[in-house]
Amino acid sequence: MIAQKSALSALHRFVLWLTCACMASFLLLGCGSKKYYTPEQAHDTLIFDRSFSSPIAANNRYGAMLKDGSLITRDGIIPYNAKIPKKARFLGESGGYYIFAKGCESIYLVRTSVLDEQAFGNQTCSIKEQNTACSQDELEIKTTMCALSASIKGSLLALIGSDNSMSIFDINAPTKEPKFSHKGSSVLAVNELIAAPLFLESLVVFPTLDGRLLIVSTKTFTPERNIIISSEKFFNNVIYLYGDDSRIFAATPKKLISIVSGQEFSYNESIKDALFYKGYLYVLTLDGMLAQLDHTLRPINTEKFTYAKLEGIAIANDTLYTFETHGGYVIAVGLKDFSHKVYKTQDTFGRTPPNKLNFYSNSVFYYNKYYYDFERLR
Repeated sequence: MIAQKSALSALHRFVLWLTCACMASFLLLGCGSKKYYTPEQAHDTLIFDRSFSSPIAANNRYGAMLKDGSLITRDGIIPYNAKIPKKARFLGESGGYYIFAKGCESIYLVRTSVLDEQAFGNQTCSIKEQNTACSQDELEIKTTMCALSASIKGSLLALIGSDNSMSIFDINAPTKEPKFSHKGSSVLAVNELIAAPLFLESLVVFPTLDGRLLIVSTKTFTPERNIIISSEKFFNNVIYLYGDDSRIFAATPKKLISIVSGQEFSYNESIKDALFYKGYLYVLTLDGMLAQLDHTLRPINTEKFTYAKLEGIAIANDTLYTFETHGGYVIAVGLKDFSHKVYKTQDTFGRTPPNKLNFYSNSVFYYNKYYYDFERLR
């Protein structure tokens, strides 16, 4: 009996050893087999040689805030001054205002010309008498949501909250009660690229956190249409939204749709990001593809960068730039013929950038406190 128990004990030890060995081999093989994008040739080295005095502390799709309180918008840097509220999240610039969320209690608006002397030059609020909202330098609207994104048109403020709630406020009204309020289904996790509401002529399009477009009339403040883009349980928020009165483009991480003259078209890929530019939609996918699509989402040009993890889209001088995060490469694709060049990147100290951009605007990539404006690259 003792010999039998000893044999069983030895067998158990052997099985345990074999299991551990198999698991270790699996892990080693798994790690060793992971592949990364390697270009055939790097055209040149691109140096992120411009920097701020303070690093980026927080960011979203429409802007970033430095640790010292300065702002980065899609048009550039806004140095910190006392008008920028402390301990507030910068949501972006819209309708002549810089928009901040002060915790989950209120939205704080600062007129652009207060922080940026060029605001009146872009005709956002060029005549104060014609836009009474722009005649007020600062406004605070009490809310019951933790706002994640916001847009303004005229005197209407549209918000999306972290609980998938949507609201419209009239910022000129004596009492700041919402003109419209709706709460969608609860969500557990979202992609960090969260689209902001889109104002059309008499509508506002809410990009929800559960993969829908809720279209609301700004005349009656009632829903007119509910469009389901995708129905994934996690990370299903609308990450991109662009449109005008004749067409709308919207994407979740799993699907891209376009609505043109009442017709709906779809593009089923794992979407990393998208950008509409000069009549075409440019799309990055999770498997390293860049696609150029027409308004019906028909592919015009595609380029696959095997094993690449692409992030960010900037366009300058008829060239699209995207960042390959594993190797620290910038890939430049000519929009005329879709030919491409690859640049190795580094900062002024020769260090490769980390595997993530903090923010990207029309022609600039930002990470930490460094940035590169592709208008310089000819």
